[in-house]
Amino acid sequence: MKRFMRIGVTVFLALALTGLGDAGQQPRLQDQTGARFTFASLRGVPLVVTFVAAHCRDACPLVNAQFAMAQREIAAQRLRVVLLTITLDPAHDSPATMRRLARTFGADPRYWKVASGSVGDVRSVMQAFGVVAQPGRDGYAEAHTTFVYFIDAHGVLRKTILASYDLGTQLVEQLHQNWRALAS
Repeated sequence: MKRFMRIGVTVFLALALTGLGDAGQQPRLQDQTGARFTFASLRGVPLVVTFVAAHCRDACPLVNAQFAMAQREIAAQRLRVVLLTITLDPAHDSPATMRRLARTFGADPRYWKVASGSVGDVRSVMQAFGVVAQPGRDGYAEAHTTFVYFIDAHGVLRKTILASYDLGTQLVEQLHQNWRALAS
């Protein structure tokens, strides 16, 4: 199953990033600055992708704090990589909500995009990554996956790790250890 998920993500991203997919059908997201983008528009730069819910009080704030730490290190080292956080609850996390989340954690859009989009577009991206989110009694995404995906400059999924308390350090270490594969 994991192998098929990896193949699905790789195929989706490879199509999107190489422009082979119909540009009109690619999911469009919106970052904290209001800029709309597709995965094709991020072509040529390694991506570190995760999914969070803005209202989550469990793992998501920890993931965001660790991404903030990684962003500072990436900026200090001038690494050419984009951290990308996408909502996993598009019905509740509008672009404005994600913009507030980005501000809370100091997300600099040069290094860290915090994104939302239409319910259909976000769910399409979630499906491509195999992200699962189940609503709780209040209707918000409560139980969800907490993976981080390393995607090379060509759209190939190179590594998946589970979010942890030391995620910021792990991200930077993984970028250094896998830089050649990610950047070329």
